[in-house]
Amino acid sequence: MRVSLQHSGLLAALGLLLLVPSALAQNPDMMDPDQSAAKARQLVKQAIAALGGSTYQNSVESDCEGRVAQLDRNGAMMGYTIIRSFWRYPDKNRTEYVVKSTKGGIFAVLGGNLPVKGGSFIQLFDGDKGWTMDKSGVNEADATVVAEFQASLKRQIHNLLLNRVNEEGVYLRYEGIGVADLRPVDWVKITDQEDREVRLALEHDTHLPLRTIVTTPNEEMRDRDEDVTIYSNYRNVEGVESPMQITREHNGLRTHQIFYNSCKNNPNLPADFFTEAALQKQFKETGGKAKEEK
Repeated sequence: MRVSLQHSGLLAALGLLLLVPSALAQNPDMMDPDQSAAKARQLVKQAIAALGGSTYQNSVESDCEGRVAQLDRNGAMMGYTIIRSFWRYPDKNRTEYVVKSTKGGIFAVLGGNLPVKGGSFIQLFDGDKGWTMDKSGVNEADATVVAEFQASLKRQIHNLLLNRVNEEGVYLRYEGIGVADLRPVDWVKITDQEDREVRLALEHDTHLPLRTIVTTPNEEMRDRDEDVTIYSNYRNVEGVESPMQITREHNGLRTHQIFYNSCKNNPNLPADFFTEAALQKQFKETGGKAKEEK
């Protein structure tokens, strides 16, 4: 009798769970709030150590390049976009896109939804400010997009592990062991006073983050939105374990996948790299055109 790949994978995951009886013995429902929070914080510390320890903590900038696949509501491919994403943690991001082919529509990116139909595009955020650059010039980003970026910072994994968990009014709870991506994981729940909830899945053996599940109130729909980020294909980059593939889902629909070819940590970016002036300078030098690929 043949067993499907999905069923065999599930059986393998269940078999792995049998190998961690000590974790299963820690029933989260039997813990008082202080014990649960202490266990959750221990797991966060293990995740930081797994990601590179002090090297990860001292990684204040990153530069990753690759491509992002845009998906429609049915999960069908709508096109690939060349992407290069720069961070200066915790709240500065500059993402550069070169759209090779799309079928039109709305393109989902890290900080919001942007209408991109071809050509080059840069989106830059500096905390509560944002700008865009395309062939028309440099413009202020829409207030809604900036607000979405600020909300995304609360679930951005680097900020979540190193800053968010230590903020006042943020509470941690250990939710026990489970299965995610056919691997045994420890679940940590992080909540705040705005009724925002982040569930973090840490692989039981390696302690690396595998996914975050974020639920936030949707006042307009009188419901809750769910945003899932899946981290995979980790690679050691200059002492930091970096996920080279990132998948995003919104309310059960897969929106896009990012495939990084390379990453750099602490690339020593120019001091003014995340400013409107830097975009104005680049637009003047390039006329809004993308740089030639080598």
